[in-house]
Amino acid sequence: MNTPDLQALQRGDADAWDAAFDWLWPTAFAVAQLKLAPFVPEDVEDVAIEALEELVEKVPEVQSVEELKPLAASIAHHRAVSLLRERFAKKRGAGKTESLDATEEEGAAHREPAAGGSPLDALEAKELSGRLQASLQALKPPQGEILADFFLRGLRYEEIAKRHGVAVGSVGVYLKRGLEVLRRLWGEREQR
Repeated sequence: MNTPDLQALQRGDADAWDAAFDWLWPTAFAVAQLKLAPFVPEDVEDVAIEALEELVEKVPEVQSVEELKPLAASIAHHRAVSLLRERFAKKRGAGKTESLDATEEEGAAHREPAAGGSPLDALEAKELSGRLQASLQALKPPQGEILADFFLRGLRYEEIAKRHGVAVGSVGVYLKRGLEVLRRLWGEREQR
């Protein structure tokens, strides 16, 4: 299959978009299927279509046609993850979210080890929590806060971007760089 003409796509040429759809669909579908098939297989096609619709809006910013497939894959991945988070959040609490810090403060005095957990397990969890907190604080702002928002608070890219005043596309970059630093920090500690 031939790669589509980027200039024709940017002009909105219908024939070019028909060809681009055939070229991009397998990528968007495969990424959505990989993430969603185990949980909500009925939403795979919808997410793939939505990813391609969002891609249409981004085509004017693209410099080369080779950027389209990775961009389609990235959009499909993020849409799939957002959908899963939304569905799982509804299962856990009907979409209600609360601050992890507020929950910690309220429950600090009433904390008990999980059922079946030994005091040693509780100590390991406390040490790990302290290590994680120290590691997040060692990161350059706002990397630590963004990692905590994403992994600990379960916020979506859009929510994180709004909260920290950064572009939505930058959130993934902050996450990637922050994780790289954490891996390096934790790797150095393990070698001691």
